[in-house]
Amino acid sequence: MDSPTSVFLVLSGEHPTLPLAEMKTIFYANRIPFKITGSFFKLIEINADIGAVRDVASRGAFIDEVGTEILHSDPSIPEIDDAVKSTDLSRYLQADDSFSVRVLRFGGVSRDMSRVKLEGHLGWLIGNITKARVDLENPTHSFRGLLAGPYFHLGLIAHQRPADFVASRRPRKRPAFHPSTMTPKLARSMVNLSGAVTGSIFLDPFCGVGGILLEASLLGCQVVGMDAVKRMVRGSRRNLRHFQMTPLALLRGDARNLPLRNIQAIATDPPYGTGASTLKSNTRNILKEFLPQAHSALTKSCRLVVASPMGTGTPDIAESAGFKAVDRHEVYVHRRLTREILVLEAS
Repeated sequence: MDSPTSVFLVLSGEHPTLPLAEMKTIFYANRIPFKITGSFFKLIEINADIGAVRDVASRGAFIDEVGTEILHSDPSIPEIDDAVKSTDLSRYLQADDSFSVRVLRFGGVSRDMSRVKLEGHLGWLIGNITKARVDLENPTHSFRGLLAGPYFHLGLIAHQRPADFVASRRPRKRPAFHPSTMTPKLARSMVNLSGAVTGSIFLDPFCGVGGILLEASLLGCQVVGMDAVKRMVRGSRRNLRHFQMTPLALLRGDARNLPLRNIQAIATDPPYGTGASTLKSNTRNILKEFLPQAHSALTKSCRLVVASPMGTGTPDIAESAGFKAVDRHEVYVHRRLTREILVLEAS
């Protein structure tokens, strides 16, 4: 592993707490040392090995962009010019390279400065210094300018999440659909929050038509799915096969009586509302019976991420089952449902 350098990450603004929590858990789970040195809305600055960060960035549901931070300065043209001119740009760009510069603004900073004009100015300045050619269509190097916090930041992009990241996996695009299925991004973030890594034995004991299993499979986990309803298990199998994923096992069974041990990560969305009737119980009672089973199934110190409606009392139930709550997030679904995402660790 290379020595730490200054790295920037642009996180999704789709949720106030999930993106940063997911980012941290991915790094911890993949044993990537890092230290946060700055945070400005969606921009996170860290000291870390850029190669290691780049290698795991595509795992994130909410990691939009990763790169090497080159400089930051006050957000004025004279200050930006001085910072760029005093930086050794030959470390990042050679005369026979091509490059682009795109600027983003986070928050209400520097509203008197035009992003488009700043892009043009930086393109001219960097090109004049390095003799490299501006190419906005297919550059060999892409620079990112960020107006965030009290500063202007300039970095070199190492990874960008594709615009069509989840397009083919949207619930209605899959062969088997169920209206309660989570969005791919939320499902993936739950898998990541569980600490699952490539090769982890991963369980979703209320798998439905396999939305969470699919994301875990795409991340390289060995997945086991279980559901009390036969057609749901069939739906999971169809969806996983459609995306050429092979589960370790798909079982019809009751999650309140788990026949499994040595599981390394669990993420799940138990039935609630009308769906809870499939187990002839309500959500609270399902959790009371399921969580002790999950604690026995999980390897010690491994994690369970569980979604439930706000007000179900899941934290107290989890503590009684032997779990320690290490994180919590609220996800608004509609006016009658806000999900509580709990990250629990088996003690």
